[in-house]
Amino acid sequence: MSESFKETLNLLKDSNLDDFSKYSFRGIEKESLRVSGTTISETDHPKSLGSTLTNQFITTDFSEALLELITNKQNSIDASLEQLEDVLSYVYLNCDEIIWPSSVPCTIESENQIRIAEYGSTNSGRLKNLYRKGLSERYGSMMQCVSGIHYNFSLSDEFFLQLGAEIGSLKEFKNKSYLSLVRNFRRNAWLLLYLFGASPVVPKTFIAGRKNFLKELNSEDDYLEYATCLRMSELGYMSNAQDNLYIAYNNLDEYVENLLFALKKKHPRYEEIGTERNGEYIQINDSIIQIENEYYSSIRPKRIVGSGERPINVLREKGIEYVEVRCMDNDPFDPLSLSSETSYFLEAYLMTCLADESHTATKEEIIEIQTNWQNVVKNGRNPDLKILLKGKEVPIREAAQAILEKINTYVASISDQAIELKANLSKTLKLQQEKIEDPNLTPSGKILKTLKENDINWTEFNLEIFKKHKKYFSQLNKDLSYLEKEAVASIEKFNELEKEKEIPFADFLKNYLNALN
Repeated sequence: MSESFKETLNLLKDSNLDDFSKYSFRGIEKESLRVSGTTISETDHPKSLGSTLTNQFITTDFSEALLELITNKQNSIDASLEQLEDVLSYVYLNCDEIIWPSSVPCTIESENQIRIAEYGSTNSGRLKNLYRKGLSERYGSMMQCVSGIHYNFSLSDEFFLQLGAEIGSLKEFKNKSYLSLVRNFRRNAWLLLYLFGASPVVPKTFIAGRKNFLKELNSEDDYLEYATCLRMSELGYMSNAQDNLYIAYNNLDEYVENLLFALKKKHPRYEEIGTERNGEYIQINDSIIQIENEYYSSIRPKRIVGSGERPINVLREKGIEYVEVRCMDNDPFDPLSLSSETSYFLEAYLMTCLADESHTATKEEIIEIQTNWQNVVKNGRNPDLKILLKGKEVPIREAAQAILEKINTYVASISDQAIELKANLSKTLKLQQEKIEDPNLTPSGKILKTLKENDINWTEFNLEIFKKHKKYFSQLNKDLSYLEKEAVASIEKFNELEKEKEIPFADFLKNYLNALN
């Protein structure tokens, strides 16, 4: 264990900053498909859920049927999960369709069934729709129907000031600290796939017509025996065009320049597709990525932006505000898709990544990270799997144990006055330790065990889980009036926006593309 790690923990303790519940914030974005019968819904987004363009809690992602549920920035894990429960309760009460519990979608026989999300006729709404049309052209619509949890995490300025920002610029110190966290996160993110991956199975329709490495589980589904998170494999939300983007996150300027390169560099296949067809736009541009959000990564440094602003410009000008964790599957065994234990572990992991020494990343290390990632995605529960650490092969259990010990060290440094926090962290660390010792206790292991022992397929498994979730939410007695008010207000706001006179969309798009600094 490095001396710098111990020194940082001591500094946290001496500064009374070791209880991260006092200075940390989080927000949750959860995606779920609406399903009709056993396949993706082809209906409009329910009016009772408000406008997808203007509702701050409920919108859609790629598909009209792909719900995205959003919590406010909260100063406690429990408050975030409580609000997520509120939003889910409101959806269950106001949607008479199945809310798919898992990250891997239901059976979808044809991409023609998948409606691209619509956001109205405003320029901002048309841009959102066009971006999704571009994704469909580039990758197909099927892979865009996967879903998951995005976990947004930030720390207060007070935290950074007491940790050492007074010796220089607060913005620069925050940038350096968050990027240090990101590098360490990426180095060991394979552990999160092992512990929380919940997509070892896919319907045959999901991979129809595509080369794949899967084996048949039953007449309806394919799988891999030791897979953890196939959603994050090349079969899921991945891009071959981005394979040569070795983004190291060593400093913000370098990160921005790498993203700018991807935003401006034309890609031959996307050039061939073109930006228009039959007089209609079909993608924003023909670059490696259309917009910043198309860059796929397990974690992103981010900043909240205003309407019309380019995220990359604001990030460079104002600095990193939070990190967005993007590799968490929906957990079908939890009604919220994200348990309290998982949240506490994730945040302890993030804090450990922040506190630990973080050397600059090289291209060789990035390739090693990618190799570990794909190996754990496909073969993570295999007890014979080896993890690469600086070119050396280490048994996965040994590598996982080393990370857990470091997190334990962080947890042990937390003030004894933070009794409830330490109790929650001790509980989740015990659970994760059990998963390391027995891969069958992981979500992916439990899913496969359930399917095999009950002789059921992916669809049957998820429909049974949905029934349990529906029962759970039906028994809650919650005041959801604020969500109802937001739904109504969002439609009113949308209608007002639709009436406003705007510049032609062609000019709007040109201005948007030219806004890159």
